Amino acid sequence: MPICKTGNMWSALDEVDLFLITTNATIKRNGTLVMGRGIARQARDRFPGLDAALGKQILSVYGHQGRYGLLVSPRWPKARLGAFQVKRHYSQPASLELIRHSVTALCAWCAAHPDALVALNFPGIGNGRYPLPRIGLRRNNQINAAGSPIKPNGGVLDG
Repeated sequence: MPICKTGNMWSALDEVDLFLITTNATIKRNGTLVMGRGIARQARDRFPGLDAALGKQILSVYGHQGRYGLLVSPRWPKARLGAFQVKRHYSQPASLELIRHSVTALCAWCAAHPDALVALNFPGIGNGRYPLPRIGLRRNNQINAAGSPIKPNGGVLDG
């Protein structure tokens, strides 16, 4: 089951197998992904060229504002960064339908990598503009992110 923590998610970067950031699918004219707020902005600033790499992958496979759900680096497990889609356009609120889709993709990834430890900031809150109860934090700290578990046998949700 997921473990919910608060604090600086970046402190988990070297301790997890997959470090996910919440993202959108808006590609700028120069081909880079819009990563202007929250953890997406922090990742863009920490990893120069990340916005271009994600923009290229999204545009070539899913199209501008496409529905990708989950992107894991093609260099995984060496490169442990991934994108968890919560909206199509950066200016829109997070989409519960997209979060469900992304959770489903993450569950499939976790089933294929059962020993992997995953860090994910809480999807849909912050710039996603959903209050925490709308996304679904249960009292026992298990996540019901729009109706689905994040990882069936362990993992880290950090926010």
